[in-house]
Amino acid sequence: MSWQWVSPVLAFAGAAIGSGLPYLASRLSTRQLERQSRREEWGRRFTAALDAVGDTEPQRRRLGLILLGKLAQSQLASSEERRLAEDVLDEAARYDPRGADLRLVQPGSDLDAIRLVEQNGNTEGEEQP
Repeated sequence: MSWQWVSPVLAFAGAAIGSGLPYLASRLSTRQLERQSRREEWGRRFTAALDAVGDTEPQRRRLGLILLGKLAQSQLASSEERRLAEDVLDEAARYDPRGADLRLVQPGSDLDAIRLVEQNGNTEGEEQP
């Protein structure tokens, strides 16, 4: 009598395995597609931020830098992509449109001698009429 249950049990196990494996494969495939689409979206945003950073309009450039900062912290990207965004931000902070390399500026008397100009046109410390 015990042999009568072997065939139904094996049939049930075969059906479970036969339906379980395609289910797992489809879940893995879906996760991979989602991960890929999230990274592609991060790449589109990164490209848009780089375009904005290179813009001549200061407002747009500032928004591009803000977006790069957010992308550097985003979970959509891999650690390598976040590091790339941070590197771009570091270089953008050192960039001077006049061609000077701001990494070469040393703190000292030159920086201490800088005078601020207020909106009224007078320099700091001068008396107003």
